[in-house]
Parts: sequence; structure tokens; C-alpha cells
Amino acid sequence: MNKLLPSGVAALCVALAVVLWAGAAWAERRVALVIGNSQYKNASLALTNPKNDAEDVAAMLRTLGFEVIHTTDASKRDFDLAMTKFARLAIDADSALFYYAGHALQYQGQNYLMPTDVELEDEFSLRYQTVSLDDVRASLEQARGAKIMILDACRNNPLVDRLGRRMSGVTRNIGAVRGLARIDKGQGMVVVYATAADEVAKDGSGRNSPFTAALLKRLGDAGLEIATMFRRVAADVVEQTDGQQRPELLISLISEYYLNQSDRPVWDRIKDTADQTAFRDFVNRFPSSPRASDARYRLQMLEREQSARVSPNRNDKQPAKAAAEPQKQQLTLAPPASLPMSLQPPTMTQEQVCKHDEERLARLRASQARDEVIRFERELGCERLRPQLLRLRESIPAQGEQDRREDAQRPQVEQPRPTADAGSPGRKRDASLEAAPSSIPQEQLCKRDQERLSRVRASPAPDEVIRLARELGCERLRPQVLRLQESLGVN
Repeated sequence: MNKLLPSGVAALCVALAVVLWAGAAWAERRVALVIGNSQYKNASLALTNPKNDAEDVAAMLRTLGFEVIHTTDASKRDFDLAMTKFARLAIDADSALFYYAGHALQYQGQNYLMPTDVELEDEFSLRYQTVSLDDVRASLEQARGAKIMILDACRNNPLVDRLGRRMSGVTRNIGAVRGLARIDKGQGMVVVYATAADEVAKDGSGRNSPFTAALLKRLGDAGLEIATMFRRVAADVVEQTDGQQRPELLISLISEYYLNQSDRPVWDRIKDTADQTAFRDFVNRFPSSPRASDARYRLQMLEREQSARVSPNRNDKQPAKAAAEPQKQQLTLAPPASLPMSLQPPTMTQEQVCKHDEERLARLRASQARDEVIRFERELGCERLRPQLLRLRESIPAQGEQDRREDAQRPQVEQPRPTADAGSPGRKRDASLEAAPSSIPQEQLCKRDQERLSRVRASPAPDEVIRLARELGCERLRPQVLRLQESLGVN
């Protein structure tokens, strides 16, 4: 009986791990349909890269947690079967993604994807032998979350000219036939073209097309918000093609969305530790992550603390006020414990250090003195208290915010409105700031700043982001503003 116990425990652990993994997978269900058509029945339509493009994109999406339906050289029947399966799979999914590489065309403002067995003779064969992009969109609409359509499908198509000539004598002409027509974006929809509307994309001379090569590169960057990621894809393509191909992005998302979130579990594992190597590795491994700035800050604090412990004499010239501050602690601690943590004698145990820091943290919570909190952050000896100390520092307003709160409590005296020339010459302040006196409650102030942040995200002009960071009144929004600055490369 005793011999069977370890194996039974091991089996239970394995079962528990499976349940936990299933729960994590269920937390966000991602599905994708990836199709690449290279070998067409009509030899003049043959393409080199779409099959490779689809294989590589499918493999990458699987590493990012997508359940992928993947098919290459799809006939009309293959296309329809894959679409049917995808539509069912997308029902109530947290996100659904469609990727297509191959031939496509537009007719009378509508876009059509071309299966490998297509034979274009007239508008009837166009309608019944191709796949309407509206049908793809209907499948994506089954998802309750982000809906992403990526089209590397604007290659040069010899059948388009032939079809145009055949239909030149009928009343309905083929209209604009180069590339694809722009799709009306719907709520929660992201549409990405390999090139601008009505233009033709390059197939490329390497394994992948220029667009898909850039896409694969940026999908590997963890922590990039989807709009930022596709802007970088576009920049890569423009550079690779010397400006001859310009991808286009249409996006209608209310909240942020990340295709590659591989940085998140790593950060959750290290964020409450004091492991400098772990934070340094995180920054090197995930430089694009919005959490990289937090990792740099934690690393800086840990290195500063280590330096203070190695060279304690550097604190000998502390101001008299700082030396007198710990006198109150003498009621509960021995005299040596009243010194800053960087000067504590090595005889103190970690338990005593943590007790000392807990009492000091309690006093700082009562006093709400920001400069004392910052000093304590440098001198902290009990690392498990650091998350609480960071939250306390974030909850205490900076001096400018404190002044606004104090002004709000004083009787208000009407002041003359500033003239248009007040302040920095040539600079216009945001209208919402001009209409926001210091007496506005913090809740309304944060609501105003949140709306302004949403507007800036929708149209991220660098100068507007810098101005928002400078004029921000709601400090709890500052981490989001800083991440937006980093994503645009502005300080």
C-alpha cells in the first residue's frame, strides 16, 4: 500500500496539471484559418511563395496559442469546407484570425479570393467559382472578441485583364481591377492589406513575400499592441521594397489587443522577486514588452540598493533631518535598528529587518509623506514589502497634484482669464484643460484624462502624446501614457 502512494500522488499531480492547463487555455480561446494558394490549375497564375507563407504563419500562430485550420492550394470545395469548419470554431471565440496568401481580385467594389481551380469566363463564374470576402467576414463575426483579417493577396493577376476585355462590351464593366477594394471596418475588426487599396503587392524572391516576412518577424516580438505591431510591419515592408509597396491597416478596436503575449507569464513569475539576473534577462528577451520599463525600474532599484550595502559610507553625509528621523523607532527597537537599512549591522536577522520595515511602512501610510516614501524605497531591507511600498508611492500624489488638492479646499477667488499669449508662445492648451480648474474632483479629472488618452490612442501623434504626459492630472493613468510614449518612440 505504501509503495503505491508515491505513484498515486504523482498521478494526482499530473491530473491537476492537466486541469490547470486546460483552464488556462480556456481563459482565452483563439482560432485561426490560414490558406495559401500557389499551384493554380491555370499555369499562368502559379505563384512561388503563398504556400510557404501560409505554412510559416500557421506554425507561428500555433506557438501563440491559436487553434489553426491550415490548408494550401485549396480548390473551391477545399475552401468551402475550411470556411465551414472555421465558422463553427469561431463561435464565441475570444479572437478569430483569417490569413490568406494567393490571388484575389475586386469586381464592382467587392473582393473575391481565388481557389486553385477557378476558371474566369464572365461575371457568373466570378461569383460562383470564387470566395467572397464578405463570407469570410461573416465567419469572423462569430467571434465575440477581436476579429483579424490579413490579406497578402494583391498579386499581379493575368486573368483580370482577360476578364476585363471579355466584359468590355457588356453594360456592367469590371471597374477597378487592380488589387483589392477597401473593406468597411466593423466593430472589433482589424483588416490588414499587404499593400494599399487598388495597388498590387509583390510575391518576393525569397521564401516569403515581403509582407509575410515582415509579419513573421513582428509576430515574434512579445508585448506589441496589435496596432503598433502592424505599423512596424508596414515600415519594414516600405523599407524592403524601397517604398514601392505600402501596407494598409484598418482597425476598430475599443481595447488593446496583443497577438504575442509570451512575456506575460515570465513577468508574473519574476515581478515580486529580487533577482537582478531575471529582470536583466527579461529586458533583453522582451525589449518591446510594455513591462520592460517596469523591469528596468526594478533592476535600477535593486542595483542601487546593492551599491548602498557594498559602500555604506556613502550615506554618512545624510542631512541632519534624515539622521534625526528614526528617533521615534527607539521606543520599540534597539538603537542600531534606528539607522537606515543600508547601515544596519550584520547581526540583525531577516525577521528583525522585516519587522522594522513593516513598522516604518505603517507610519508612512499614516503620514503620506512622499519624500519619506522615496527615501524608504532606497533603504528598504525587506524585499517582500517592496510591492506594497510601490503601491503606496503611486497612491501619493506628486507635489503639483497635492497643491491642486489643497487649492481646491481654499475659498475660490475668481481670477481674470489668461490671454491667448499666456504661457509658452505659440502653444495652445487642450480645451478640456482650460475648462478644468483645480477644484475639479479627482474622479472627474481622471475621467477627463481617460477620454483624452483614448483620443490620443486613436490618433497617436507624438506631440499630442508628449503634451498629454506633461499635462496629465490623473497619476494612475501615467503608466499607460508612458507605454504609449514608448510604443511611438517619444520621450
